[in-house]
Amino acid sequence: MTTIYALTDYKGNFESKYNAVPYNSGMDKDLLKKYFSGFGFEIMFVKFSDVINYPNAFWPDKIVIYTSSEDTGYYYKSFIEDIIFHLELSRAKVIPSYKYLRANNNKVFMELVRHQFNSEAIDLPTTIYGSYEEIKKIRSELNFPLVYKRAAGAMSRGVGIIINQVNLARKIKKISKTPNLLREFWEYGRSLKYKGYIRESRHRKKFLVQQYIEGLNGDFKVLIFGDKYYVLKRGTRKGDFRASGSGIRVFSREIPEGILEYANLCINILDVPNASLDIGYNGKSFFLIEFQCLYFGSFTLTYSDFYWLRTKHNKFELVEGKSVLEEEYARSIVNRCIQDESTFCM
Repeated sequence: MTTIYALTDYKGNFESKYNAVPYNSGMDKDLLKKYFSGFGFEIMFVKFSDVINYPNAFWPDKIVIYTSSEDTGYYYKSFIEDIIFHLELSRAKVIPSYKYLRANNNKVFMELVRHQFNSEAIDLPTTIYGSYEEIKKIRSELNFPLVYKRAAGAMSRGVGIIINQVNLARKIKKISKTPNLLREFWEYGRSLKYKGYIRESRHRKKFLVQQYIEGLNGDFKVLIFGDKYYVLKRGTRKGDFRASGSGIRVFSREIPEGILEYANLCINILDVPNASLDIGYNGKSFFLIEFQCLYFGSFTLTYSDFYWLRTKHNKFELVEGKSVLEEEYARSIVNRCIQDESTFCM
């Protein structure tokens, strides 16, 4: 029986689950063992901190799945990134690949990953910045309105609209500020001592800016686990364009024609076994607003009474019934990444 190594955090948690018991404890590990075993695979849970106890020669071609973290300050997530990058360098089959961990709760790197695919289908006009000064230099060239996003954050925190240059200065300074009074004192002293010295910016938190898309009154959260697609319509509050975090959620079997095909195109481009896609639709075109390929919310799967099943001919059939997160996660890993020996393992 092939062994899959599942890396857990310092609490012993694996991945995320909306209705986990106890709260915020991730997927049920006993259920994961059960379902992976049913598919013919053994799962072994290993803590991130124990990875270094294995010799490098152990990891080539070993199948590794793992969790991420949304800890305050992302300190533990940084540790996880070190471990997963090490395993990729050791030629383990890390699922998903390190780039998607780096992109998790990091919207700037997510846009860089999107940019790498060079695909018009999932492209959005986006610029990224590492300081306020960088966008300040070109503010007269920008076409408003624009959407700004702080690199880290969920539920639309740190996301808003910029309508003019004055608005830009106020909002971008707010989301990018990096105050440090002692450092600012030393920088001021250096500017007096050294002629021409440019002070360190007080606004160095990275962020991105996108062109505002007209005609959106919400978006669709689409969760994909292998060949099963779960769709949730998310609305917006009056006077607010943000759907994530609005609390306006509707499960409906009536969805825009073509959205499942578009979601299928997106996940084929991403090359992952499961994903969470935020898809916008303005009545004419679909837009991939954001994506996550691990550690995403499972509300849409957990509370949906139906799903769409992708057939061998890439058609979609509506299926009535509930799903179990651990089962669908295990199935997506096994069927798409292992038994098919597809590129999704790379």
